[in-house]
Amino acid sequence: MPADLNLLVPTVRLKAMQVINTCADKNVEILIYCTLRTLEDQARLYRSSRSLLEIQEKAKKFRDRGFGFLADVLMDVGPQPGKLGLHSTKACCGESFHNYAEAFDAVPLINKYPKWDEHSVEYHVYGDAVRDTGLVWAGDWITFKECPHAQLRAGSNPLKIYSVDQVKNMLRDFGLI
Repeated sequence: MPADLNLLVPTVRLKAMQVINTCADKNVEILIYCTLRTLEDQARLYRSSRSLLEIQEKAKKFRDRGFGFLADVLMDVGPQPGKLGLHSTKACCGESFHNYAEAFDAVPLINKYPKWDEHSVEYHVYGDAVRDTGLVWAGDWITFKECPHAQLRAGSNPLKIYSVDQVKNMLRDFGLI
């Protein structure tokens, strides 16, 4: 099911539509399946592959940096099923540009079915289209390639860019806190 592009900030929404059209012009259909992600959803993804000790350490780091409200979200979502060590994301709640409506995830479709092969020609068409719009394609990242992911800004963590007050204001604007 496609994600709602209207949940993206206007600049990213426009660029996402350009990516879809550019891919279509090259006979590659893509499905954008994730846009704005709640803090709780991000915390669940993060927790699904980490031990309780890791979660508690992360919460402490949030609190030490003034992000106690993010620590609360991380702890409040509770245990998540998953396999320890197989991380689907490095980003905890507040650390993903999805939480600020500045990122989306997409997958190429072949005969209406997702093609998750990151080495496929279709994914490279998608990556080229993302780059051509001026967005950052996570398929280019060195340490943690994430071919479905595209985002507005360079950098892996909004908490390294924005102050505590800026983060709170942006998350309030999206109704996430």
